Amino acid sequence: MQLIPKLLALAQGHEPMKTGRDVGHRLSDPDRVLARLDAFVSAYGARATLYEMWSSHSALFELMLLLFDRSEFLAEVAIRTPDLVDELMLSGHLQKRKAAAIILDELRHGARDKDQRLWLRRYHQSELMRVGLRDILGLADYDQNFDELSALADACLQYTLEIVTRKHKLKSPPFAIIGWGKLGGAELNYGSDLDITFVAPNGVKQLPKLQKLAVEVMDLLSSPTELGVAFETDARLRPDGEKGLLVNTLAAYDEYYRRRAALWEIQSLTRTRFIAGETRVGEQFQQLASTLTNFSKRSAVIAFTPDWKQQIANMRARIEKERTPPGQDALAIKTGRGGLMDAEFVAQLFCLAHGKHEPNTLLALQRAAEEGMLNQEDAQQLIENYRRLRRVEAVLRRWSFAGETVLPEDPAPLYRVAIRCGFTSSDEFMSALTQWRGAIRGVYKKVFA
Repeated sequence: MQLIPKLLALAQGHEPMKTGRDVGHRLSDPDRVLARLDAFVSAYGARATLYEMWSSHSALFELMLLLFDRSEFLAEVAIRTPDLVDELMLSGHLQKRKAAAIILDELRHGARDKDQRLWLRRYHQSELMRVGLRDILGLADYDQNFDELSALADACLQYTLEIVTRKHKLKSPPFAIIGWGKLGGAELNYGSDLDITFVAPNGVKQLPKLQKLAVEVMDLLSSPTELGVAFETDARLRPDGEKGLLVNTLAAYDEYYRRRAALWEIQSLTRTRFIAGETRVGEQFQQLASTLTNFSKRSAVIAFTPDWKQQIANMRARIEKERTPPGQDALAIKTGRGGLMDAEFVAQLFCLAHGKHEPNTLLALQRAAEEGMLNQEDAQQLIENYRRLRRVEAVLRRWSFAGETVLPEDPAPLYRVAIRCGFTSSDEFMSALTQWRGAIRGVYKKVFA
């Protein structure tokens, strides 16, 4: 009876939240929250204990309501493991920011577990809940949130490689793991795949055996279990895509990129980062990537032509046309006009044109401003509005933990996304999006003019 008025007040936005970022915001879907609350209470079992805890820790009760409203995926995890949220909240773990080294050390505590797949998934779910709650509570801004999700991926890749190396009684990892895209830029979002490639040293023996080891690494992270997967892994960015070897030598990568790679593949090299494994090979690959993507000099790749900048602009135009759902440009926050990809292409253009290897989009844009490629006003417009769009994307993907980049077309779910993004109506939300994207497209057009 003490808790019901709090629920009703929060449902209508009449009671300020005590938990951080969502101060003054109301629940976007009170009916669904109530249904989730009922399922959680049933799963918890000891109702009297639960109600007493919520009454004495009102912030914990408010957190549960926000959790059920802000993320369907995390709500399901909480119902499946009902003591996880209060343990994280009451133990103080939500206040801690973890780097990859700390996460890796914690993962190693389970190295003797007989079922490494389940151990990885149990730990992964616990960390996703911690990161997600820090996000929902405003204990971490979105840049920190992307850092922590990327750190979790880095540590899981390193740990998995250690498990496979030890299983096959090898003295050291036989290859380097390179991250691409959002993983390469250390800006993973909820539900992001891990784009990776495996690079072996030149002169390595038993290259066919290394293919099997790479498969084991990916399988440990991506094979389905009763707890789902840890991370989906994708190695299709390797030379020749799915037709190419899963693991190849550094010399083979060098030969491919110089003689056969398309321009978009060279552009992708601007977003690579050594993640785990053989350090010397990883560093050599990154040096190769820096050399091949330096278009400030005449690059030694066949894809380099005098009109390379126009080709990249044409590529962006094709993506906008072919990957944006017909008639839904206003909802396509990634591929549409003024979407996330506009800012990403500007960042990658800077890296290519000035010979800078900076896989993180925001850092690349900041460097572009510092080094005069963007004037301060354009840089501020681009960076601020790119950050805003990334926040919307994070809110959208936090709900389902899937790679969503298009806002819902139906009014009801669109309204719920607007509320979760801090707006009072869908119209206000869409008006702000139009302004943000218009500013991004304006700078994009200047850069690619």
